[in-house]
Amino acid sequence: MHSAPLTGAPARSATPLYVCDLDGTLLRPDATLSAYARAGLNRLLDAGVLLTIASARSAVAMRALLAGVRLRLPVIELNGAFLSDLSSGRHLAQWTLDGRTAAAVVSALAEFGTEPVITSWDPVRGRDHVTYGPRRNEGTAWYVEEKRAYGDPRLRPADDVAAATEGDSIATVTAFVPDARAPRLAARLEAVAGDTALVLAAANAYVPGWTEVQVAHAGAEKGAAVRHLVDVTGLGGARVTVCGDHLNDLPMFAVADRSVAPANAHPRVRDLATVVVGPNSDDGVVRFLLTEQTTDPAPPGQEAATQCPA
Repeated sequence: MHSAPLTGAPARSATPLYVCDLDGTLLRPDATLSAYARAGLNRLLDAGVLLTIASARSAVAMRALLAGVRLRLPVIELNGAFLSDLSSGRHLAQWTLDGRTAAAVVSALAEFGTEPVITSWDPVRGRDHVTYGPRRNEGTAWYVEEKRAYGDPRLRPADDVAAATEGDSIATVTAFVPDARAPRLAARLEAVAGDTALVLAAANAYVPGWTEVQVAHAGAEKGAAVRHLVDVTGLGGARVTVCGDHLNDLPMFAVADRSVAPANAHPRVRDLATVVVGPNSDDGVVRFLLTEQTTDPAPPGQEAATQCPA
């Protein structure tokens, strides 16, 4: 799985760059960032550590979930569809579906009896949208309501999702189906999209019994986005460490100098990781990063505020 790392054979003094996934990695099982992790990340950032996020989530979600975390580097959102400035949400680079592929995917979902959620960018108004229809199943309802809870301004209901997104650049087309139906839908979408798109299907940890199936541009993956991040930021000499827990993190494992997985990670991810650390329920990745920087992480169960002040 591993290919040549970004930095070739870096010198011992090469600047370290850390790129971390959110769900299952930095976030706890309830999809929150603990006080310990928040303070620990700020301790690292304030010490000058180069660290950023690569997530399937949007920059809007990152701002809500990581409120108070003083990130400065661009973030990788939507699994690599966008490389964005976190504070403004401005896209520095994008990898979006061509119109023909997006239309074919939406049509295939309709034949399957499933309504899509389309994440897009309006290049004229410079706005991001998450457009959803009226026929929401349990999975789609969770997807929309979670965003509504943190005031996501991208949410846009529409009677006709495809029509509402005409003229937009389509970043992702997402659908939720019962787990048993997911393999058949993923196979159908792969046949429709061909080599122009990536189809990811993963059981949703927050809605048991439902699988999230997502279609994105073939280049919208975390490995390519990490490479682009290094180029954009002028960090070509950095020694890159990536942290992730699921299969969508493997592309960035493949291009990194080193990969870190929490103990709760998918078995294949653990097998391919350079280092396996404590689970996300115990902030294993943040504890590891603090140890890397010769700081003193709090022992499990101890209040972070006494060990890791912001």
